[in-house]
Amino acid sequence: MSDILSQVLRKIQKGLDSGDRILTVFDLDSTLFDVSPRLEKILMDFAEIPENQKQFPDHIPYFKNIRTHRTDWGIRKTLIRAGLSHAEPEFQRAVSDFWRDRFFSNAYLEHDIPYEGAVEYVNQVYKMGTEVIYLTGRDQHRMGSGSRKVLQKWNFPLDDKTAHLVLKPEKEMDDGLFKRDWFLQHPPEDSKAVWFFENEPVNVNLVKKHSPHVEIIFFDSTHQGAEKPPEDIPKIMNFLCKVSGQTSSNPSSSGKT
Repeated sequence: MSDILSQVLRKIQKGLDSGDRILTVFDLDSTLFDVSPRLEKILMDFAEIPENQKQFPDHIPYFKNIRTHRTDWGIRKTLIRAGLSHAEPEFQRAVSDFWRDRFFSNAYLEHDIPYEGAVEYVNQVYKMGTEVIYLTGRDQHRMGSGSRKVLQKWNFPLDDKTAHLVLKPEKEMDDGLFKRDWFLQHPPEDSKAVWFFENEPVNVNLVKKHSPHVEIIFFDSTHQGAEKPPEDIPKIMNFLCKVSGQTSSNPSSSGKT
C-alpha cells in the first residue's frame, strides 16, 4: 500500500515539475473517514431514549454489546453481532429510521475519525501543489456545515481556492451519477492528471467507464455490495506512506480554513 501511495506522489511530482495542473479527488465517507464511530454513537443514543426503553424492553439490553467494525455498511451486521437478529419488524423499522435520520445529518459527523495516514497524505499532495477536491455523496442541506467542520477539526486542507468541498446540491441525487457527472464536467484537457480515491465500486465503475483518463485508487474499507471493484486498479486499506512535512492527525480548533 505504501508503494502505491509513494508511486502516486512520484507521478504527481513529475507532472508538477512539467508544469501540469493536477487534481487529487477524495471521497469522504469510508475513504478518508471511518464512519463506524458515527454509526455506533447513533445506536447507543437510540438505546438511551426513555421512550425506546419502554417500547422495546427486550431489545435495549442487547445494545451493551454494540460494537461497530470498519467493514460495516449500514446497521444490519452491527445489530446481528449484538444479538438482535431475532428482532421483530417494528423494532427494526424504529432503529433504522432513527439511524437514517441522524447518519445523514450534520449532528453526528463530529464522530468520524480519519483513517490512518489520511490527514498527512492529503496535506502532502496539497502542499506539493495539486488541487484537492473532496467529492462526496453527502448533500449540502443536511451535511454541508458538518462536513466542513469535521475536515477543519482534523486539519485537512480546505481553503476554497485550491482545496474544495463538493457536495450534492440535492439529497435525492444518485451518488454515482453525481460523481460521474462531476468528472465529465472536468474533461482531460482541463488537467493533465486526475487522481480519484474512492471506496464504493458503483462510483468507481461509473467514473472508470465514462472518464477513463482518471487514475483511480480503490480504498478497501466497506461498500454497499451492489458491484465489485475492478481488479485492474490499485487497492489500499489506509494512507500510511512516508511523506515529508507531516502534519498532526490530532483534532485542533485552529484547522486551516
